[in-house]
Amino acid sequence: MTETLTPHTVSAARIVAALRDAWQTPGAGRHPYSNTRPPFIPIADSGEDQTSHTDNPYWDVVRWMPAEPPWAHGGPLEPTYVHNAFRGDLAEELCALGAGSRVQLAARFAWSIITPGDIDWITQQLDGRPVVEIGAGTGYWAWQLEQAGVDVAAYDPNPPGPDNTQCSGGPYTTVLQDDASAVRHHQDRALLMVWPPYGGEHARHALSVYEGDLLLYAGEGPGGCTADDGFYELLDEEWVEVDVAPRHVTWWGIHCSLAAYRRQGGAA
Repeated sequence: MTETLTPHTVSAARIVAALRDAWQTPGAGRHPYSNTRPPFIPIADSGEDQTSHTDNPYWDVVRWMPAEPPWAHGGPLEPTYVHNAFRGDLAEELCALGAGSRVQLAARFAWSIITPGDIDWITQQLDGRPVVEIGAGTGYWAWQLEQAGVDVAAYDPNPPGPDNTQCSGGPYTTVLQDDASAVRHHQDRALLMVWPPYGGEHARHALSVYEGDLLLYAGEGPGGCTADDGFYELLDEEWVEVDVAPRHVTWWGIHCSLAAYRRQGGAA
């Protein structure tokens, strides 16, 4: 870990400390739309028993959030997390720390949560292959994969910073400033896209110029809150889903999955 990452890690530790204290407070962790108090996820269900051990402050924070049962389509290791679940002084403290809501945490770290199990799953899909990430935002996912030994070329047209409402944290690693056309320079790499903006064209643009055969995608499906219709049409026409990460964790109310796609007619 480099010195430039230290403030992020220290800040995350303060958030974790506040959340740990919250579980000792009567009534803390209530579901915002009911009177039930869901538990936080057992650490074993996250994939932390796997081989990848990275400095992952986002996950350190998220796993202390209250957990809901899986969605109907999910498996036993796909819990969802409640946001905005704390109230009163704790809510104010978390907000001041930049962790008062999903949006605050997403802008600071990433719009899709990456768990230890996700990292192992991705490295297995890659089998030593390098990655080009388009729309890398803060560079958080790229940083996690680099810690696991993956060579990542990360790009985003808008550098993260306090003036970027979508990506205020980081950068956690080198993110080069370029649009989706940057994929042209890395046709030998696997293509990674994480939570492309709703209605945005960059996911479709990147996929249309990509000539490789492996796509890793974290986001919602057609009609959801990511990408545009053209992206999903192209995905349906030219690609086939070959695997889904079994330990991907998403926020309560957000139907995010992490999947691998192969180009139709390509190698399995």
